[in-house]
Amino acid sequence: MEKPVFPTPKGEQNKMDILFTHLTTVIVDKKERRRDFDIKRSERLHWVRYHLDQRKTDDLMVFSVKEPEGIRTYIYDKTENYVVILEPLRKTAGYYLLTAYYVEGRDAKRDKFEKKYKRRLREVL
Repeated sequence: MEKPVFPTPKGEQNKMDILFTHLTTVIVDKKERRRDFDIKRSERLHWVRYHLDQRKTDDLMVFSVKEPEGIRTYIYDKTENYVVILEPLRKTAGYYLLTAYYVEGRDAKRDKFEKKYKRRLREVL
């Protein structure tokens, strides 16, 4: 990406701690927001930069979608089943890095990101 990418701010918490948690754990209890270590996310931690730099050109879908939480920009690697999720900044040209993970289970079976791609915005924000 040509725009700068920043960790997501959350009050007084350390931004890098929050980001590292999102990149290495998965929510196991939505109600309590409890997260557990995820080996597949952790093994692919170094993929984040590779995909942000868009070094790969084939089977890579880069698009923005209006979601209930706001606009999200996705970098989805169809071959590797890997997604990086960004939130475009409103006041400056850049992104917050929300999370990145290996796509499996229901999301993979339902082609979640291909469906999001169909409702993409005209331009990548």
